[in-house]
Amino acid sequence: MFRRTTLRFALPVVLSATLLPAVAFAQSQDTQSVAEAARRARAQKKNSEKSAKVITDDNLNVKKGDVQSAAAEQLRIPGTPETPAGGAANAPAQSSKTSSEDDARKERVALKEKIKDALSDLDLLQREYQLDQDSFYSSPDYAKNTAGKQKLDGIKQQISDKQQEIEQLKAKLAALPAPQESSTTESPRS
Repeated sequence: MFRRTTLRFALPVVLSATLLPAVAFAQSQDTQSVAEAARRARAQKKNSEKSAKVITDDNLNVKKGDVQSAAAEQLRIPGTPETPAGGAANAPAQSSKTSSEDDARKERVALKEKIKDALSDLDLLQREYQLDQDSFYSSPDYAKNTAGKQKLDGIKQQISDKQQEIEQLKAKLAALPAPQESSTTESPRS
């Protein structure tokens, strides 16, 4: 019995004693190789210093006065036609477009912007009304608060007016002539 117990404890001790130096040796080699690699990288970095490139007008390759070609991206209003990157935004209108079509397009863009602003105002009014309504009705004596009730009624009237304004703007937008398609589209072949 005593012999089995000593054998049970002796075997792991002997194995760990033989494997421990091998593991320690492998770790020291990894540490040395990592340190050596770091030294080599630093030396290589010092030896290969790059000269900083200086950008001048000569090597920029941009024509003087041609600011739009150097611009990364042009801002564009939704609903307006895209302009080419060459800077044709300030060029005269194409001969296929008349000034009335241009005016209709500008009016359409202006109406869309007004509708967007009115919808934003309506959203704010509705939120304000909801907050004031919650505040008003959370009070136990809200029935006696006539000033709060008048304020709620005023906001409700503003919401109604803003909704009517939006409907009128949408009706104006619908009444405008639809934007004409480009004449370059082909008709379907039979």
